[in-house]
Parts: sequence; structure tokens; C-alpha cells
Amino acid sequence: MCTILKMLLAGLTVIVSLAPAHAEEIKHRFICVDNAQNRLIHIDQHEGTEWIVGIPGGSRDLQILDKDRVLVSHDNGAAEYDLNSGKALDWKVTNHRGVNTARRLKSGHTILGANSKEGIVFTEVDTNGKEVGKTVLEGQKDLRLVRIRKDGNFLLTVSGPYRVVEVNKAGEIIRSVAIPGKGYKAAITADGTCLATTGEDSQVVEINKDGNIDRAVGGRKNHEGLQWFSGFHHLDNGNIVVANWLGHGKAGKGPHLVEFDRENKLVWKWEDHEKAKQVTNVLLLDELDGQLE
Repeated sequence: MCTILKMLLAGLTVIVSLAPAHAEEIKHRFICVDNAQNRLIHIDQHEGTEWIVGIPGGSRDLQILDKDRVLVSHDNGAAEYDLNSGKALDWKVTNHRGVNTARRLKSGHTILGANSKEGIVFTEVDTNGKEVGKTVLEGQKDLRLVRIRKDGNFLLTVSGPYRVVEVNKAGEIIRSVAIPGKGYKAAITADGTCLATTGEDSQVVEINKDGNIDRAVGGRKNHEGLQWFSGFHHLDNGNIVVANWLGHGKAGKGPHLVEFDRENKLVWKWEDHEKAKQVTNVLLLDELDGQLE
């Protein structure tokens, strides 16, 4: 006979808690860029460890190269850093200006993207940093991050009006989709869906193959403390972790990173105003194998 039943038969009062068990606390290992203090920040909430290193100004983009290296864009180019310690490694390019984004190709070459008087310029450099190619998007502006598709096309957001565009190597726009705010990053998921951040609108929108917005997460009307959405990371479980950039006088007025599930529920956030001031990009390191950036 169970203990509770014995107690009931004995006339004793039994109080049984019907409260559900708490869900396991979400923890992440991540790396992010603080472009106000020029810092590269690594936090491992599983192990309770961290490192923070100074980096050149103008840094925005992050790309995991392998389990030990990360590529970081700088205003003057890009450099590699050790993921375990933050130590600057030997590879770097420092002879460019106005770089916002950097992407390593399978060939070992690197694409550096910048805004210029001509428009948006993507410069390809070899392993020694020598220029070997260039693509110009004439008349386009406000590049932040670019993602390179398998066929070599460029995926990015532009202004005038606000759009996600796909561009071929000749600089021709082959696809254009309107978004409700100033974009920062666009990326394609495994099922072909396009995700894009919308700046001050503070949303990540999901665009289907027909160019229509199916849903969005975030939104100032739905969540307090959201200021400006920039870089993000799409997780295997469908959740999205996004950098809530606290620029334009908003320093200290919200979390640096927020995570939403597919129902737009806030399930995790990171906020530490001593370590960071304005986080503009983030990558989760919990899923190094096959991760979508």
C-alpha cells in the first residue's frame, strides 16, 4: 500500500503539491561582439567560464571556422582568433577601410564587404590577403552582414527601401523582398526559409519562398526592453537568439541577447552591462557541427 494511501486511512492530512516541475534552465556557450567597447566576448554558462579580449574598431561579423577558430571582421579587414582563449592568431588582413562583414569561402579565400561611394563592394582576397576579385552593387547602401550561398551568390539587406536582396557575382539583383525595418542580417535555413532582422522594429521575420512574411518573433509591442535587432543565430530546435543592440543612447536599457521560440515566447536572455555595452552580433557555440549562421 502506498505511503499516501496509508496516511489517508489513518486520518492524517496530506498536502500534495500539484505545481509542475520547473523546466531545466537554458544555458548557452556563445561568442559575441561589443562594437562600442571593441570587445570580443566568450561566455560558457555550462562551465561558468569566460574570456574577453580587445579587438580593432568597427567589428561586426563572426564566422566559426572550426572548433578552435573564429573569423572576426574589423573596420580595416578581418582576423582569426582562438575560440578557447581569445588569442589573436596569425591570419589577418588590415589594409582595407570601412569593412562591415567578412566571410571565409571553402577555397580559403575571404570576402570583405564595405559601403563605398560606388555602392556596396565585396572584395575577395586570397590566403595571403591579396585582392583576387571584386563585385560592386552600384547604387546600393547600408550593408551590414552578408552571407554567401552555395552557388556563390550574396545574401544581404539594403536600404532605400528596406529589402533583403540576393545578388550574383556580376552585381545583379536576382531576388528582392521588402522587410518592415532597416535590415542587418539575412540567412537561409535548411528548408529554404529566409530569416532577417529588422533593426529598430526589433523583429526577426520569416520569409517564405514566395517572398511573403509568414511570421515574426520579437517586437517591441510584445516584449519589454527590445531596442534594435542586429545579428542573430538560428538554432537546430527552431529557436532564434538575437543581439539586442543598445546603441542610439539605449546603453544599459535592456538585455544584450534574447532567445525566442517559434511561438514568440522569450525563453532565455543574457544581460551584463559591466562586461558589454552594445552587442551587435552573436553566435552560439553549443552546436558547432553543421550550425547555420
